[in-house]
Formats: sequence, C-alpha cells, structure tokens
Amino acid sequence: GFARRRVADLEERYGAALDAVDPEERPGMLVAVLNDEGYAASIVDGPGGPAIQLCQHHCPVSHVAAEFPALCEAETEAFSRLLGTHVTRLATLAHGDGVCTTLVPLPNPARQEVSS
Repeated sequence: GFARRRVADLEERYGAALDAVDPEERPGMLVAVLNDEGYAASIVDGPGGPAIQLCQHHCPVSHVAAEFPALCEAETEAFSRLLGTHVTRLATLAHGDGVCTTLVPLPNPARQEVSS
C-alpha cells in the first residue's frame, strides 16, 4: 500500500511536466524533475541498440527499499507509465549496486520502405 501511494504521488508530481513535452524529450524531463528532488539523475547511452539508461545516483528511500523492494518495482512501473514505454530496471542502490539504472528504449528511427 505504501509503495502504491508513493508512486501515485510521484506520478501526480511528475506527470504534468512530462505531458508538456514531446515523447522523445520525456526521459530528459524525467531526469530534470528527479534532480529537483535530489536524486542526482543522469542519462547515458544504452548498451547497444536504440536505448538510454536513466541513472539515479542518490535515492532518499534506498535504506527502506533494501528491505522492501516493492518500492523500486513500483517506481519502475511509474517510470514506464510516465515515459509511455516499457522500461527495465537493471540495478538499484537498494540492492547494493552503485547506482539505480533503468533501461529506456528509444523510438525506432523511421524505416525506409524497400521495394522488391
């Protein structure tokens, strides 16, 4: 219940800012709003393919999330809804990793039609 309430609050606070920008700008906007709340977030290129990694170098609830991983799972689900795409959590501070890392796929470049 706590994780759901926390995520609902996060989505309410971040939703308007992300809705105000184009989908390809949403990861950058999410980083900006996370930084406003002290997460020390950044974006790095993803490992191969059209993707980026959203990194959070600080988390105010990592000590609690270490005992209750549902907090990280709920945050990941919220990121997916806010960004409008499936995301994958690769690492968390709560798990003992050096950074929380979420893989965010980027839209495929426009495909050129090939005639046969």
